[in-house]
Amino acid sequence: MLNIENFFNSNSFLFIQNPTSKKMVFERICNKVFAIHKINKDLLLHNLIKREKIGTTTTGNGIAIPHVQNREITKPLCIVTVLSKGLDFDALDNNPVDLIVFLILPESNKSGNLQILAQVSRILRNIDMTTKLRGCKSEESAYAIISQYLKNKAA
Repeated sequence: MLNIENFFNSNSFLFIQNPTSKKMVFERICNKVFAIHKINKDLLLHNLIKREKIGTTTTGNGIAIPHVQNREITKPLCIVTVLSKGLDFDALDNNPVDLIVFLILPESNKSGNLQILAQVSRILRNIDMTTKLRGCKSEESAYAIISQYLKNKAA
């Protein structure tokens, strides 16, 4: 099973100032994934949009966990994105989304992928932590908040 503490690293964060659309946010996330992991950003964006058409990946309270599976990767990857202002993501609770955890999961580990989704969802239920994330103005501050949360949780 994945040790969630190893899932997040300093490259796993993105801050987007004044986002204009869901598509723009997804493009920026895919560009970041390509820059770090060299995964085809066009294919990733296509799969991400295709997944969103199946149904919203919002979990409520301004949070979305979009996810795709990719056969090119052997271990799960994520990009935690903080938006400076909320956007309409077709959330069931009608709240604008300002926190996004984009997951890229290996195709070969379906049960493990469900465990990862559950672990990420549990982390994002911590109101204190998500409130602090929403106050971030940089990738570094978002990384510091999640790192501190995971350290405290492990203690």
